[in-house]
Amino acid sequence: MKNELHQSRSLYLKQHANNPVHWQLWSADVLAQSIRDKRLLLLSIGYSSCHWCHVMEEESFEDEEVAALMNAHFTSIKIDREERPDLDARYMNAVQLMTGQGGWPLNCIALPDGTPVWGGTYFSKEDWMSALSQIAEMWQESPQTIEDYAEQMREGLMDMLKVSKSGTPGTFEVADFEDVLVPWMRGWDERNGGLTHAPKFPMPSNYSYLLQHGILSSSERTLSFVHTTLQKMALGGIYDFVHGGFTRYATDRFWKVPHFEKMLYDNAQLIGLYAKAYRNNSSPLYAQTIADTVAWLQKEMQLDNGLYAAAVDADSATPENTREEGGYYTWRMEELEGIGLPNFDAFQWYFDITEHGSWEGKYILHRTQPIESLADRLGIDLSTAHALLLQWQQRLARAAADRLNTHPKPLRDPKALTCWNALLVIGFAEAHRSLPEKGYDQAATSLLDTLLNTVWQNGAIAHQYLKDTAEGDGFLDDYSSFGQALLEGFLLTGNSMYLERAHELAERIERVFPFEGDFRVYSPAVDAAWQKQLEIEDNVIPSANSMWAHFYQSMGTIADRNDWKEQPQQALRTLHSKVFRYGPNFSNWLELGLMRAYGAKELVITGPGAKAAAEDLQRTHYQPGTLVLFSESASELAHFKGRVGHTLTYYLCSNNTCQLPTTDLNELLKLWMA
Repeated sequence: MKNELHQSRSLYLKQHANNPVHWQLWSADVLAQSIRDKRLLLLSIGYSSCHWCHVMEEESFEDEEVAALMNAHFTSIKIDREERPDLDARYMNAVQLMTGQGGWPLNCIALPDGTPVWGGTYFSKEDWMSALSQIAEMWQESPQTIEDYAEQMREGLMDMLKVSKSGTPGTFEVADFEDVLVPWMRGWDERNGGLTHAPKFPMPSNYSYLLQHGILSSSERTLSFVHTTLQKMALGGIYDFVHGGFTRYATDRFWKVPHFEKMLYDNAQLIGLYAKAYRNNSSPLYAQTIADTVAWLQKEMQLDNGLYAAAVDADSATPENTREEGGYYTWRMEELEGIGLPNFDAFQWYFDITEHGSWEGKYILHRTQPIESLADRLGIDLSTAHALLLQWQQRLARAAADRLNTHPKPLRDPKALTCWNALLVIGFAEAHRSLPEKGYDQAATSLLDTLLNTVWQNGAIAHQYLKDTAEGDGFLDDYSSFGQALLEGFLLTGNSMYLERAHELAERIERVFPFEGDFRVYSPAVDAAWQKQLEIEDNVIPSANSMWAHFYQSMGTIADRNDWKEQPQQALRTLHSKVFRYGPNFSNWLELGLMRAYGAKELVITGPGAKAAAEDLQRTHYQPGTLVLFSESASELAHFKGRVGHTLTYYLCSNNTCQLPTTDLNELLKLWMA
């Protein structure tokens, strides 16, 4: 055997291609050979921008002694979790069942047939070698002990599946959301934003739900918490003031010290979240955060083919280290002093550049005060303060460019994942609703068209696009997010082609992803019952099933398909009893529940100027649960049929019933906001 990772196109796997470990690629042939050889599998799962994956590689996988142990006793397989999220989920569930926690790198020992028997996340060299030696010895001397445990694991994983798809059915009522909120609020950090404990993750789905619930319930406390969180994140070190874009999470409770990797899925969703928040509270900070994040994405993350790359590494080289976390983003005092920043004393105060404010000898640029405080300190007006802030940003950006020979950019993972790109289409669409003059609709439709030209294959979609090749069958989250992105394209432009493609995807989901209870399987490609995955709980990305439910709810409404609307409602009823224990794990589902409890509406605008009227209404009024449709020409779509005339007309509809049409905007607003 030898290391075969050089055959892969994955950046993460190629990073391990020169390890002395005889890494193999996951394949049926490799598993079959392991069964014939009766060799345990050693599965190591991570991704290219994972800091602790790099640490374990340096400490263990590059070490000849460790490699000799692994090569002697195991078939070692490296897996890129972003390429194979199904395998990652399978073994993450197993490790969480064994240890109660998970993360990356994810390391799991399995029987030759793939059944997990032991696992964990990061291990030091000493602990890793000790564990592997004990497991290898046990496999040689008492293999039945491991076989028996494997059977218990199979049963445990099937029990997890049963628990996931079970629940006491119920219908969401308005009071339920207050009951969900009570335990959730106990963890709110209402001074610094986010939850009280560190690390702090942006969790866009959580704050999107809380924003919408706060609006619908008129809860000032909830809205204040959401806006405090968004302001603190945008001002904190988790946001890259110099280049734009959000990093993965903050390691402290003040959002100061980030984990420096940048992920497409975080930034895609955060654009949409800040856009929704802007419609509720038109903060210039939100608009600037959206603009700078989009600019960073288009400059640094957009690939030559028009799609967007998956991630940027946390680590990069510096004069001090060949690999340093945050090396590209942090600054020494002498560097800052040499840039020639105007009003340097004010800069130091505003960005907390103090004697005791450094992190590992360097400074992370973060703001502890809003721009108004800077203006007050200098005795200048806000416009002058904003101009000064822009000067600082531009000079820092030039300084960063000037030191690229000593502080090169971190590696970018060039794989374009369908789901994450679809989330960006949705984020661009939300940004357009808030700031229609900025051209974010063009960014959305351009990316959507590129997805159709790359990963769309006669109604089927690929999981990713890499080096001009579509790869892998799409998973449920790929289909569901892409379907929603297509609907966003239709809602932005009125172009029926996007709706037709969304309809095709919805029909394909029915054929490809069977139900397991009231939910759809993540992937149909499994060999045994214990391998089935139901992705139901929302996390940093909404779950595949909650995205499917939102897509079907919207698609069913637009296409007048009651069966498509009923399926997500049935799933929502099954989840009813689960959300009260830990609401944040079901935040995207709770958004759907809000529509059930508070009532979903369709605002239909027809006739000359309908598109402009739709854009203006969505910019000035954020009413969660309202689907805004427009048409300026005759259409056979149920909401438009027989309703497009020569006068701009508004129809407010709910539960398949529309109120009398009106041409009076004020009359519409009375009905809509009632």
